[in-house]
Amino acid sequence: MKKVFVIFGFLAAILATVLAVTPLSNIAIIPIIVAFVSGLMVLYISKKEESKPKTIQYIFLLVIISLSLTIYKGLSSSTEIGDTEQLEQRDEENLEDSIDILDDIDIEE
Repeated sequence: MKKVFVIFGFLAAILATVLAVTPLSNIAIIPIIVAFVSGLMVLYISKKEESKPKTIQYIFLLVIISLSLTIYKGLSSSTEIGDTEQLEQRDEENLEDSIDILDDIDIEE
């Protein structure tokens, strides 16, 4: 049972770390939670069996790294809205161009 939680915890922690580095860092929260819970389960089982907690340390280390990267990316990335007048002008021009193109098309039945 312990091996299942260790493998599951490592996979979730590695997935969380990979997702935390990519632009999909908001999705990394789910594997972080799964890895943390798996680490807690391994810790609980290890306390009963009195075994060494080396694997638990690695799982928690990866969880901490991915969580810190996710928080950093969430706080540091900000969406800036530029000049919206240019975008509105471009939309109007595209609409006019589309209307002109549609007017030029002759549909024969």
